[in-house]
Amino acid sequence: MRANTATLQRLGPRQFSLTAVAEAAGVSRGTVYNALGNRDAAIKAALDYAASVFIETLATEVSRHETLADQVAAAAVLICAHRQRSDAIAAASINESVLLLLLRNSGDALMTRSLELWEPLVRAAEQRGEVRAGVTAAGAGEWIVRMLLSFELVPPMRVNLDNPRAVRRFVAEHIVAGLAE
Repeated sequence: MRANTATLQRLGPRQFSLTAVAEAAGVSRGTVYNALGNRDAAIKAALDYAASVFIETLATEVSRHETLADQVAAAAVLICAHRQRSDAIAAASINESVLLLLLRNSGDALMTRSLELWEPLVRAAEQRGEVRAGVTAAGAGEWIVRMLLSFELVPPMRVNLDNPRAVRRFVAEHIVAGLAE
């Protein structure tokens, strides 16, 4: 599955092929076809795997922090680092980003899993007094996810997305503050 996903990330959806996956995995094309099915099924499997890895990586990173502001900031830094890697790959091809493909084809599942990550974190922040009492955890979680995705999808404007310290400060000052009032 790693070779399949890495091939999609490297080549993008237009140039993706089962042959390229087989070469990356060091197996025959038939083996890849038997394991993943046709090209479309292989792309879907790669997207599902990428979504799982994304959520797991995000969960691991945010679990290292105690406050909601630090958790969201850590997630934003992680996403900005991904953007830097994606920009380097995208410059070499005309393919859309894998994230856009993922959102278009698996967006509902990705959003559901993202909300499952953030809702309990918002509830815990409410219990600690970091966010106002009665904040809707589902709504706040969705807002956080939408803001985090903007770090990948929207070009940098005033904040330097290549500077983790600047991203952390931006998130702490603007993204979470609205939930506290």
